[in-house]
Amino acid sequence: MIVPIFLPHLGCGERCTYCDQDIITDIAEENLETRIAGMPASRTGSFEVGLYGGNIFGLALPALRRLFSCFNDEKHRITGFRISTKPVPLNPEVIEVLKESRVTTIELGIPTFNNETLSLLNRRHTDEDLRRAVFALKNEGFRVALQVMVGLPNEMMADIRETAENIVCLAPSYIRIYPLVVLAGTPLAHAFTAGQFEPISFEDAVKRTIFLYLTALKAGIKTVKMGLTDNEVIKERIIGGSYHPAFGSIVKSTAFYLAVLVKLHEHSLHGDVLVALNPRDIPHLIGHKRSNLNKFREQGVLITWKTAERPPDTFVLTCGRYEVEGDIFDALAPAASLADG
Repeated sequence: MIVPIFLPHLGCGERCTYCDQDIITDIAEENLETRIAGMPASRTGSFEVGLYGGNIFGLALPALRRLFSCFNDEKHRITGFRISTKPVPLNPEVIEVLKESRVTTIELGIPTFNNETLSLLNRRHTDEDLRRAVFALKNEGFRVALQVMVGLPNEMMADIRETAENIVCLAPSYIRIYPLVVLAGTPLAHAFTAGQFEPISFEDAVKRTIFLYLTALKAGIKTVKMGLTDNEVIKERIIGGSYHPAFGSIVKSTAFYLAVLVKLHEHSLHGDVLVALNPRDIPHLIGHKRSNLNKFREQGVLITWKTAERPPDTFVLTCGRYEVEGDIFDALAPAASLADG
């Protein structure tokens, strides 16, 4: 079990243009130790601690040690730590403290591999900084994960393809995919209200996420999360972009819909179609609020289903005397072409 603790802006010397916090969190805040220590104390048994938000690589050594000292009272129950951070600065002394503190997994934020966009977002690092950090941290024995984004300013499908290629090349332990949201009070919000930035549609955000998710999955890389949760964003401050509490579920169900649709069109199947699938995939076939079934019906296809001993993300379509096999990766091509616009 992972106990997540969110420390917005911890170690950040500046903020990204889409960030929603006006005040950088100070490690010396009087209530910080109380806030951290109180969260694991409510748990029973052993657990792992996830420190998310901010840039732990940006902390000075005394502040970093002070952060981990907040967990001393629970040290006997904590199996290890995982952190999220920017890939810079890559300080060998910081790395040693992380190893001594039993950090096992490091999630590196790399919204895009387009350096012009990284500069526009005020990230203060390049794609090469990220690559350097990935290889260095792997050599030090850490599990390395990546956090990527879709829907960034000036983003083209070519950028998404580049991100997908780099994910496969860097082979992280897992990834997270976040669609961009525009939050009131941020530099990005000012550009949005001034008409200088127009977010992509929710549908395009879903399809670009599908492309990243399936490309990674095909390479054996798991996506552990898609979309923002309530503890990562203040919903009342969202004025644009792609937020939905069930974003990850919508991505998976849309991918399943596109994959089935490909096979229906390939074999000109219509009318009554029976889908045999793994029980886990039934919600993905039905869709959010039965949206997939409704879309199939609009195209003259009446879907029913039965469970079968099949691998997840695969299916068999039966229509009359035709029996057609497919899998989730059949959605890659349509997701890419639709997101291309």
